Amino acid sequence: MPKEILAIGITLFVHIVGLVALVWTLLLDPEDRPDWRDWWPRDEGDEPREPSPAPRGGGLPLRDAVPSAVRLREPARVADAHPRPARRPAHPPERVPERTPAAR
Repeated sequence: MPKEILAIGITLFVHIVGLVALVWTLLLDPEDRPDWRDWWPRDEGDEPREPSPAPRGGGLPLRDAVPSAVRLREPARVADAHPRPARRPAHPPERVPERTPAAR
């Protein structure tokens, strides 16, 4: 038996087993379905813990907290609150480069 046919056969077998498992799981009643968390063994004293409650309200601000320079709730653009950086100088260059004719 050539290796290509064996590889195709193994791939087909795995897909058929997966399809059967999927159909079997979908056709079971929701109460009868196995839970994937039940497959892993637990310790005796291992009980599910309650999640800790999220902190509520605004606590104290940090010592180095500084208010923002721009409020994003205002209708103005954020870019309007910051000046544009300086561009190239407005004066012309001090010297003009000289060109020499190319020698032929």
